[in-house]
Amino acid sequence: MEHKYIPVVTRKATARVYLNEIIYIEKRGRKTVLITENGSIDFYCEMAYIKKYTDGRFLDCHRSYLFNMDRIRTMTDQTIHMDLDFSVVLGREAFRRGRRIFSNYVSKGASQKEDGNLQ
Repeated sequence: MEHKYIPVVTRKATARVYLNEIIYIEKRGRKTVLITENGSIDFYCEMAYIKKYTDGRFLDCHRSYLFNMDRIRTMTDQTIHMDLDFSVVLGREAFRRGRRIFSNYVSKGASQKEDGNLQ
C-alpha cells in the first residue's frame, strides 16, 4: 500500500509528513502549520504547494485551512471538532460549504463500507 506524504524542507531538516497523521493544516501569514498526531510542524510555503500533495480526504472550505475529513468528529455551531480535541471556528459561508462537502464524504464512506469497497 502506498503511503502519501507532504515533503517538508526547512534549513535545518527535511522530513515526510504522512497524510494519515495530519489532523489539519493552517496557513498563518507566510508560515504553514501542519497539526499532526505528534505535534505541529511550521515551515514556509504556499497553500498551493500543500494542495499538490493532498487528496480527496482533505476539506478545502476556507483559504487558511485544510482539514483531514477522516479526523473530523463533528461539525456543529460553525465549529469543526477534530481528533485530539482540536476545534476550529469558521465563518458562516465557509462552514456551510464545508459541512456540505463533509456530509457527502461521510455518506460515500458509509455506502462504500456497506458495499465492501472500503478497507
